[in-house]
Amino acid sequence: MARTMSDKSRLLSEEVLTKYRVELLVKGTAVIAPQILFTQADLAKIDQLQAEIPEEEVREGDAGDFHSVFVKRVRVAPPGHRPSNVSGTASGQIMELIESKDRSFALRQIFGASSDYVVRRCQMHRMPPGSFVGIHLDAESDPDFEYSVIVQLARDFDGGEFVVYPTRHEQHVFRPPFGAVLVTTCKVRHEVKPVSSGERRSLVYFCSKRGGANRRIIESSGARL
Repeated sequence: MARTMSDKSRLLSEEVLTKYRVELLVKGTAVIAPQILFTQADLAKIDQLQAEIPEEEVREGDAGDFHSVFVKRVRVAPPGHRPSNVSGTASGQIMELIESKDRSFALRQIFGASSDYVVRRCQMHRMPPGSFVGIHLDAESDPDFEYSVIVQLARDFDGGEFVVYPTRHEQHVFRPPFGAVLVTTCKVRHEVKPVSSGERRSLVYFCSKRGGANRRIIESSGARL
């Protein structure tokens, strides 16, 4: 019988959670192995629900950064507004899944937090060949973003590496397998390299201790990542 999320969360010992926490602290990014935070059934459910959400192409981010990626909005928090779900019941069900008690507890331990985090923004990313996400800082979209959580939903693609730049002269390159979860701090610049073949798909959400309105003041023109 397949394990439930609750069963899986009990397998995450303090030692394993500490390992991911240390990785996050040292590299600014941690890769959580498949089947730990999201089961195969979870991923299938996300795929089913996201099919109902409209898609838009994004070429410019909040801080004037450039991208070429297709986005489906699940939860948004524009400047001056509190986080809210969009796109109907499908978005609500996706948020229910990612905000489950056991999953939130495991992430809280990896973040090293004493209380639960709020998901301020959530969206689906689809990246066919030629797509990329330019170098940017998540905190420039929302100053309260602390960590981003990226769930890998595709198997067969080349390119699309996730690259983190902790310092001007340092970089870490990640290519998580299907079902893996990449957790990264929103205080470090990063990018997704161009996809060369296949299609890279992921669920991305941004966590914060604060649940109020987005305190970002100036909003640039163009579509928002």
